[in-house]
Amino acid sequence: MGRRRKKTLRITKRTLPKVFACPRCGMVTIRITSHEDETSQDTVFLVACGNLACGIRRELHYPTKRADIDVYNTFVDEFARAGA
Repeated sequence: MGRRRKKTLRITKRTLPKVFACPRCGMVTIRITSHEDETSQDTVFLVACGNLACGIRRELHYPTKRADIDVYNTFVDEFARAGA
């Protein structure tokens, strides 16, 4: 007879998503890229859908750097407010 093995606990760390759901076509194809504008020192975020049939592209300007999830939430709010 041997002794029992001790169970090891696996801790999984959750991370924020890199790809988001498109509010128009419903597919998970929204990617957000960012770069800094030299003239105004703003951070420019490009929100684009990878689905060729959908084709949503939108630029958002912010004075400071933001997380991608915050930019996505602002984009979805503006999309719902526009109603299209």
